[in-house]
Amino acid sequence: MTEDAVSFSLSDGELTVRDEAGSGEVVVDVDGATSVTPATDAWFDVPVDAAVSVETSSMEVQGAPATQLRRVDGENYGSLTGGTFSIDGETYVDITTAMKLLVYVDGEMTGRFVGDAENPDSLLLTFDDPTRIVVGARSFHDSPIATMTVTDDPEDLMTAASHLGSAIKEWSAERSWPTLRGHPPAIEAGDELDVPDCLSVPDTDVTVAVPPNTADVLRVTPLAYYFGADVVSGDRAELRLGTQHVEPLGAGAELEQSVDDLLAHAIVLDSLVRIDGYYSLPRYEYEEIAPELPFYPPELYDEPIHRQLLEYLEVSFETIRPYMPTWHAVGTLRPTAAAAEAVPYLLSTLARVHVTPDGVPRQSPPDTGKPLDLSPSPAVPHRTAALPTPARERAAEHEERRSGDASVLFVGWEAPYGAGFTTVDWSRFKIDATPTATYRPSVTRAELRSLLAEEYAHVHYGNRVTEEGFVCSDGVLAFEDCPDGSVGAISFVWGQRTTAALTDLLDTVSVACLTDEQLSIEEAQELAVYLVLGRSVASSARLTGIDAVRYLGDALLPVAHRPVGYCPTVFQVERADDKFHVSTVLDTNERDLIGRVSTSRFQELSDRFQLSGTSVCIPEPVSGDELADMLTVDGIFRFDWRTESERDPALSAPDDLLTK
Repeated sequence: MTEDAVSFSLSDGELTVRDEAGSGEVVVDVDGATSVTPATDAWFDVPVDAAVSVETSSMEVQGAPATQLRRVDGENYGSLTGGTFSIDGETYVDITTAMKLLVYVDGEMTGRFVGDAENPDSLLLTFDDPTRIVVGARSFHDSPIATMTVTDDPEDLMTAASHLGSAIKEWSAERSWPTLRGHPPAIEAGDELDVPDCLSVPDTDVTVAVPPNTADVLRVTPLAYYFGADVVSGDRAELRLGTQHVEPLGAGAELEQSVDDLLAHAIVLDSLVRIDGYYSLPRYEYEEIAPELPFYPPELYDEPIHRQLLEYLEVSFETIRPYMPTWHAVGTLRPTAAAAEAVPYLLSTLARVHVTPDGVPRQSPPDTGKPLDLSPSPAVPHRTAALPTPARERAAEHEERRSGDASVLFVGWEAPYGAGFTTVDWSRFKIDATPTATYRPSVTRAELRSLLAEEYAHVHYGNRVTEEGFVCSDGVLAFEDCPDGSVGAISFVWGQRTTAALTDLLDTVSVACLTDEQLSIEEAQELAVYLVLGRSVASSARLTGIDAVRYLGDALLPVAHRPVGYCPTVFQVERADDKFHVSTVLDTNERDLIGRVSTSRFQELSDRFQLSGTSVCIPEPVSGDELADMLTVDGIFRFDWRTESERDPALSAPDDLLTK
């Protein structure tokens, strides 16, 4: 992580903390503060990228950030939910919002969430007297620390794979937290092997042997990264733990499944081992699994990785499988050294790595749900994202808009009357300003070129698009003639099998959403709403009900972010006679969720934390009145039993654009 991964600025009593590596931003009201002073990370017990001290009588963080409290001696007070707390002495306030914030306070402090306990407006901390506090921040994103060069020789790729773990920030179970896993060093194809001196093979006593072929080396790179494994040549693929155990891994698709299972198995168990580490959170999985384990998880905290894995392998995958997160993405690569250039990008979020001869996934993902397939191939099936080198480069520079400042453009329609994008109750979704929408029935080439140079979060082009470009009222604007721009996402009908003709468009937009059929104005607006709320491009298309869709670019990217730092949760509602079942998947950070934990503030749900990417449901059906109360909170609700026109009038419905 570079020194400028995060930045601080103070103006008119507002401390703005910006994630320079990931484009997130948090504004903290610091009453009476007039200046900030740089501080060192020695104030904190967990890694931070930068810190400042500031004197204030109170601080307020907008939204409802997940907040933990603990003393500097390690005693954990737990998570802040409802009510008011008072603490005296040296305390850490650990806040998860658009980035990780750590606040050190030495003195008497009172805190509470402001507003509805289930849907708070902000977190408020007050101090008896003006107090100097230290605020540290850690980015949720970062960049490669170095670049390795490999040739077509699989042995060179093994060497590079062995150095991927150089980016891991610490070799304990804490590395299961996303912010403690650094971005792996980059890989490029070249004429000779080169590994910069700043990189090293981690000393974890874990080895992965594979036959000397590029496909199998690529398949085991997730283990090389997360376990810090040394990748060596062998007669068969196997995991070696010191001199004590050898675990066969299979070949081809079986090898991929073994790697997928091992990684998910380790993530779940690492997250239990770390329970007495930095964050002592009440965990659903711990209460469910721990009694069945042949070991006491916290006792493994200080053990080396190979010893931990020995214990983990004593537990069957079937015991752990119900608690594994739903994986967010699978990258499918060709078996070439050039394809290895995509590996660090994929591993930066622990995406799975598969290999096929043409780099196209073996089968299309299901109609709904995850994972999303990513492929360097320009010709991809439905619900798959083409991710060539220019798309990865664009994603690395991608910047999200603030939801309240976001603007969207619809080409092909006049502004509709009645319900539409601008009539959504944005305040319900913790957005303090109203996003704007522009409607143009048609455009000239010059007009479209000018519009695409603006900072739209999303553009829907409802007029014709051909292999040559966008069909305008006075001709065709070629993709290569579009301006360099910072549009978040664009959607349009694309009838071609391949996305190769669209590569130049990546100079203008981060992600293209390519549909087989024209969207109606209602569908186009609905897609834009989800995007502005912070859902990813792929999730927004899925919520809109667009099945026949492909993508160019990383479709797990969001194009906007709300002040609270995360996107709304999607709740599924199913009718059960005169009551309703309510469930959700904890995925408020869709692209980098592996290892995170989440909870819900609904009183009907347990206050225990679960791994992000797992499902949670209210144990008992809720009444119509209880459901009506839920519909007022910060969430997207999907109903399975009726159409819009048939909805039960006794229910208080959210905006038409956000219900199905």
